[in-house]
Amino acid sequence: MSFTLLWLGLCVFLGFTAQAMVGFGSMLIAVSLGSLFFSIPQLLPVLVPLNVMMTASMAIQLRHKTDFSLLLKQILPLMLVGMTAGISLINLMSGMWLKKIFAVLIITLALRELWQLSSHSQPRILNNMMRNFYILIAGIVHGLYTTGGPLLVYALQATNIDKTVFRATMVTVWSILNSVYLLILLWQGKVQTVWLEVLFYAPLLLFAIWLGNNLHNRVNQKQFKQLLCILLMGSGTALLVK
Repeated sequence: MSFTLLWLGLCVFLGFTAQAMVGFGSMLIAVSLGSLFFSIPQLLPVLVPLNVMMTASMAIQLRHKTDFSLLLKQILPLMLVGMTAGISLINLMSGMWLKKIFAVLIITLALRELWQLSSHSQPRILNNMMRNFYILIAGIVHGLYTTGGPLLVYALQATNIDKTVFRATMVTVWSILNSVYLLILLWQGKVQTVWLEVLFYAPLLLFAIWLGNNLHNRVNQKQFKQLLCILLMGSGTALLVK
């Protein structure tokens, strides 16, 4: 077994454990770390089906905690429009530019989150127009990299949603959006060539869900976010200098 396959397995486990814990982060971590050895277009046909498997099962389990009003009236319409635009752009950009832009994006988001955590500042309250703008941009980023989570979190962070409701709503968002993304990848014939890799990594999801659910109630979320930001900054820096 090659080192790169083992590395991607570690990326999957780390990312999907974070997803199970806080409701987002699986694709952000897996794509950012996986991009050290794979191109983003290579990663998506493997990671998107895995994400659908995980988020669909969690969305069903947590359906009673999901805020369907927020989901259906605000998040999904804007995210779907943005995601469609992002998918149409991905083939117009070279793999190197995708990596560089993605690296700058994750470093910027990680620095912003670290600053907010260290300064104990309150999240910026966005008006409806700005919130909708960030949700739309999150959709575009999701179409390009399937990592729209941080921007969506930024758009929603001042809405005072309970963390359990927030997690349930977020995994439902990713379940729906990535199911649409998976259908597009299947139509393009990209998943059919890597289905053995998808099956190979699928058992990791069981451990990731188990560990993430336990961590959700036990681990200090601030410390987890700090470690996550440091990890993302390191992977982003490596992508820039690679």
